[in-house]
Amino acid sequence: MQASFDPTVLFLIGAALVLAAVGAAIMKKLGVPQILGFMLAGLFLGSTGFVSDATRVALYPLVDFALGLIGYNIGLELRKEVFGGQTKRMSVILIAESMLTFAVVTVFAYIVLNQPHIAVVFGALASATDPASTVMVIWERKCKGNLTDTLMFVLAMDDVIAILLANFSISIAVLFYSSPGAITLINALLMPVYEIIASSLAGAAFGFAMVHIINRESDRRQLLELELGVIILLVGMMALLSLSSILACMVFGFVVGNYVNPEKDPVSHTLNVVMSPIVMIFFVIVGASIDFSVIMETTVILLAGLYVVGRTLSKYFGAFTGARVTNTPPLTRKYLGLCLMSQAGVAVGLSLVVEQNLIAIGTPEAVYYGTLILNVLVLTTMILQVFGPLAADEGLKRAKEFPADAYETHKEGLFAAELRDICEDDKNVNEFSEYPPLSEDEEQLE
Repeated sequence: MQASFDPTVLFLIGAALVLAAVGAAIMKKLGVPQILGFMLAGLFLGSTGFVSDATRVALYPLVDFALGLIGYNIGLELRKEVFGGQTKRMSVILIAESMLTFAVVTVFAYIVLNQPHIAVVFGALASATDPASTVMVIWERKCKGNLTDTLMFVLAMDDVIAILLANFSISIAVLFYSSPGAITLINALLMPVYEIIASSLAGAAFGFAMVHIINRESDRRQLLELELGVIILLVGMMALLSLSSILACMVFGFVVGNYVNPEKDPVSHTLNVVMSPIVMIFFVIVGASIDFSVIMETTVILLAGLYVVGRTLSKYFGAFTGARVTNTPPLTRKYLGLCLMSQAGVAVGLSLVVEQNLIAIGTPEAVYYGTLILNVLVLTTMILQVFGPLAADEGLKRAKEFPADAYETHKEGLFAAELRDICEDDKNVNEFSEYPPLSEDEEQLE
């Protein structure tokens, strides 16, 4: 029997890309992150009936692929140099803000739902921070300084902790709904450990193999094709083995980004262009997954509000406390928390994984909570993506890590040595050449 071709999926992919591009353009004019435009495009397609449950299932391979690309991109941004020098100090800050967020949001979710196995899932997802929009602010403003260095470390490692916590929380939720004797608590706790180790080893093995090939190959086009193919292969293997594609690809990206010969470009920037439409479709699918019958419930609105409040306060005060304990410079201590508000790719992607796991259980309660988790995460992401980048921009500005602001401190005779470092590191001294040299009083500050 010959299989029939369903043009619906192809039509939907085209419509998703076009509407996502339009939505992104509108958001850009409004000064809002483009990801919100992607999700609104999906919301439109879902509310008008273009995206059915069957269509979503048909597009799940693209979801897995997009999660792998998101993980790969995070891995590329995580440089070995970030771990040098101040790793202990930064790690204390990281643990303080992520674990406080996990604890507070878990308590808030438990108060609303009275379901501890679901509450821990919300806590785990809340610990993730969106690196993309915050890093974009750093790049656009050419920020440099202690806050920027600390922030880059926390952004990269935040998502690693979120993935680990999510794996454990998913296991606890699955254990709760499993039939008696089907799975034990020890198995539920050991399985995430196995998944984390196996996924990391697979990503490292693929990464070092890719590094060896890149260092020997000179054809950039072949490198792009091969690198993309290896990522797809790795994602497919993780799906077959029920392992974490996002974690495996994160490790893969870290190895490729750090161990390739500096003279050999791993074509990562070109790959970013290729991955862009896949990630657009991913967020369109997320937006199309919004269920208005669920999202308009009083419980969901209350839960989303407490989630945003709890996450925002926990990120700020957790980072502040960790920075204070480690004697971090005052400006970094005061404004680091403002730069950790954004939430997007990893949190939303993990919520999709949670939804798929709970829906696969099949019971009405598991299906309901799977849908609930996804809808709450989409709603909170829309909120946090609006003010998160603005908060990061304001925090970096107040910390005097914009080049222009650094000169203002120079004129006041404050932090003059830091200004010199910025000018030298930026390799663009001409931008500051019109300013007078440091006075004798300012020189003493060095």
